[in-house]
Amino acid sequence: MRTLLSFLFVGMIAFSQAQSVKSKNLKLKYTPPAGWNAEEFGTKSPWEEPGNALCACAGVHFSKSHKDGKMHVVVYPSTQSGLDSTKRNAVGNLEFVDVVKYDRVRNNDMSFERKKSNFIESKTKAKSFDAYRYFVKVDDHFYIIFAWQENTQTLNSTNEKELFTMVNSIEGN
Repeated sequence: MRTLLSFLFVGMIAFSQAQSVKSKNLKLKYTPPAGWNAEEFGTKSPWEEPGNALCACAGVHFSKSHKDGKMHVVVYPSTQSGLDSTKRNAVGNLEFVDVVKYDRVRNNDMSFERKKSNFIESKTKAKSFDAYRYFVKVDDHFYIIFAWQENTQTLNSTNEKELFTMVNSIEGN
């Protein structure tokens, strides 16, 4: 009996940590890895109405506490017409510094255009955290994804892998 309860308890923990979410509002599916929390904001397509302090649009914010600084991944859905909106080039008061150079990465479901740069503070224009910006088209809509760690040091390869693991858990719906 004790063994059965132990297996049941371990199974419940494993199930609760790998819960897939199918967001009809954002037209995507995600399974946050262990330790990551998700919080959706905003309204349905075309996702332009105010969401929260991160963006006056819709999206989902993933976060994880980490000894080197909190990790974040923010996903903004958009239609073609919303891509020109400057609100999707920032996360709260952090503006992404665009660069020309990019590479292509792929998960099981989507192919991303990925740029590595940094944020600047919108008011002071001071350099902030290293960041990644992903861009992907799925059917008739798009996703802009930002991934970063609250750490003024350069991202190390281990922490980059954790951010990539979260980004790779996102799928089109």
